[in-house]
Amino acid sequence: MKIAVIGGGIAGLTAAYRLHPHHEVTLFEKSDRVGGNAFGYRTRDGVEVDIAVAAFGMAGYPNFYRLLDELGVETAMCPNSYMSFHDLDTNSGIYMPTTLAGFLAQGLSALRPSKVWKLARLPVGLARAQHLREQGLVDGKTLRELLAMVPEFTGDTRTILLCALCLLSSMSIAELLDAPARFFLEKLAHHHDVISPKAFYSVRAIKKGTQAYVQALAERIEGCVRLGTGIRSVLRAAGGVTLVLETGEKLHFDRVVFACPADAALRLLDAPTEDERRLLGAWRYKDGRVVLHRDPAPFPPRALVQAYTFLFRKGPDGEVAETSVNGALWYEPQAPDTCDYFSSQYPNFDLNPALIEFETVLRTPVFDFTSVATTKRLPELNGVQGTYFCGSYFGFGLHEDAVTSALAVAKALDAEKRA
Repeated sequence: MKIAVIGGGIAGLTAAYRLHPHHEVTLFEKSDRVGGNAFGYRTRDGVEVDIAVAAFGMAGYPNFYRLLDELGVETAMCPNSYMSFHDLDTNSGIYMPTTLAGFLAQGLSALRPSKVWKLARLPVGLARAQHLREQGLVDGKTLRELLAMVPEFTGDTRTILLCALCLLSSMSIAELLDAPARFFLEKLAHHHDVISPKAFYSVRAIKKGTQAYVQALAERIEGCVRLGTGIRSVLRAAGGVTLVLETGEKLHFDRVVFACPADAALRLLDAPTEDERRLLGAWRYKDGRVVLHRDPAPFPPRALVQAYTFLFRKGPDGEVAETSVNGALWYEPQAPDTCDYFSSQYPNFDLNPALIEFETVLRTPVFDFTSVATTKRLPELNGVQGTYFCGSYFGFGLHEDAVTSALAVAKALDAEKRA
């Protein structure tokens, strides 16, 4: 079959890669690069860095790791990679460095029982929250309501949890607090090696950066990718599918795979079905500013900076109200120890313009009660009028969900061909 794949992120690349041996595939990407949120960048001094997605827990990414093995892409442990939390207003925080330098930089505060207790409360609170979930006591409740139900989730422990969830979801703290508690507890149960000591040995990064697997997938479908190609609409009829490009060109295919955000897919469909309107229309996306820079001023001393350092501010009630997610890129395995770049998502601090090298906007889904309610029914859209869908929104919003849903689409299309 002639199959069009719309979207060059990990879902589209995986679907095209799997379909390519048995079908005539064309992948359309409106930007000038493939990879989506796997965003590799070469700095002015020649350092290859990942400014968005960078590390993956082995517990929650089985299909993704199998894909890496199949592609021959190597991963590396991140032994010094964990999290630190820095209050921008008080210039103090909670630091979890794994080096002697980091330990010494904290002085006597590193030995305070209160600090150890704050960290110990987190797994206790998570266990209590998961027990509530298993009993069905968090159904219909927001994350804010869950936090009120768990006595351990107060103060600095609450700050740690909310900042970590911002990392795992690309959502703001305000959005998280109004989101469904069950969704995030199920996400943490599935990815149980992230907010855990297991992260020290279970979370890995791509040895040569995420572009290693992006390029490996692109090479296997070489000649089938059209970059910088915008699509105006998708028309469906009994004879197949027609893509109308922004140039006005019309291309005919037997099937189409939407591997783009749900809202984009709905906009492209010329005559969406009622189910497509309802299930795809439930999804909202947000534009997230990501800045690559070398400005250390807002951060604690380098010895206290971890792979993910959260710079937060508290509200009038003393609770954490906002945070930025900041990657210290010298922890990436392909970057040298002398690297001094940060990647800041949703920066909530002033940056020296002279120290900004690059910035972009990445779109991510918002998981709220309306969107999460559609997840289990999304696969029902596949196969209707020669149309299929895949993407991270089919699960928890991560690479694993994009890969898993793409593999399901490829399997269904291969089965359709055999039938």
